[in-house]
Amino acid sequence: MEKRGVSYEPFIYIFIVIVAGLVFIFGFQQINKLNSLNEQVIYAEFQSDFKKAVEEAYSKNQGSVMTFSAQSSNKPLRLPESIERIYFEVVNGETMIVPSDSKYHGFVVENLRAEAQNIKTNGQASFVLENRVVEGETKVVLKNV
Repeated sequence: MEKRGVSYEPFIYIFIVIVAGLVFIFGFQQINKLNSLNEQVIYAEFQSDFKKAVEEAYSKNQGSVMTFSAQSSNKPLRLPESIERIYFEVVNGETMIVPSDSKYHGFVVENLRAEAQNIKTNGQASFVLENRVVEGETKVVLKNV
C-alpha cells in the first residue's frame, strides 16, 4: 500500500531560498551604509587635516610655503571620490570651503585667503599654502599647485 500525502521537501527548499535572499538584501544594505559612513569619515578627516595645515602655515614665518602634492613631503589630503572640486567663497570676511557634492557641508577656515577659486580633486586635494601679509594682516594664502 502506497502512502499518499504532501511532501515537505519543496517547502524546505523554498524557505531556504527566501531566507538566503533576505540575508543577501540585508547584507547589501549594510555594505552600502558602511561605504557611506567611510566617505563621511574621509571628509571629516579632510576638514581636520586642512584646518591643521592652515594653522601650521599661519604659525610659520612670513613667506613660508607649504606644498601639498604627490611630489612634496606633505602629501595631498584625501577626499571622497564623489567630490570633484572644492570651491572657496568669502562669507563675512572669512573663507568658506564648499565641496562640489551637496551631501557634504561647507566649513569656514580662519586666517585663510584663496587666490584660486576652486581646486579640482581626484580623491585628493593638492594645493600650496603660503604665509603672507595681506592688507596689513597675516593670512595664509591658498594657491593651486
